[in-house]
Amino acid sequence: MISNDTLSPGFLIASPRLDGSVFERTVIVMVQHDVEGAMGFIVNRPIEVDLGTLLEMVDVDQDQISKACYEETVFFGGPVRVEQLWVIEDQQSQFSPSSEDDIEFLPGWKVVTSAETIKHMALGAEKGTFRPYMGFAGWGPGQLEGEIADGSWLLLDFDAELVFSADLKNVWSQALERLGISETVFMLMGKAGEA
Repeated sequence: MISNDTLSPGFLIASPRLDGSVFERTVIVMVQHDVEGAMGFIVNRPIEVDLGTLLEMVDVDQDQISKACYEETVFFGGPVRVEQLWVIEDQQSQFSPSSEDDIEFLPGWKVVTSAETIKHMALGAEKGTFRPYMGFAGWGPGQLEGEIADGSWLLLDFDAELVFSADLKNVWSQALERLGISETVFMLMGKAGEA
């Protein structure tokens, strides 16, 4: 189970209270959570650009970009610092050197933040071992705890399959199923709560 002290690593599942917001039906992988706040990435919001094309836009030579980067969709990670590229890399990846700026949120799992490291990744990237994001979801001290208390989020233990799921349209309902909750019942409960 997720520790009482931290929600990282783990997931937040948006409740119907967040319908109509940027977080509607999102699943967020939490990479940091402590007294200073929280940070996570939306795992089910692809945007219409691939990593290779994005790297070309920031002056990485096309000849240096691996084919896998052109096959890797970039995701909207959240509304904070959307101008910055972040990459979540799993334990099977061996192509990016460690940087002191990396955020390790689980042994072998890290968020790569360094532009130089991301450029290095472009040389040897392998499809399916990383996921790029523009922006992140962030909360100040106590803010996320308040949102959880008011019923905006459900908590789920970390599951690597959800981070790299290819079935993006169903990630939210799959996350609910892992908690034993029917999507239909959950939506009806949310509507009843608004009455």
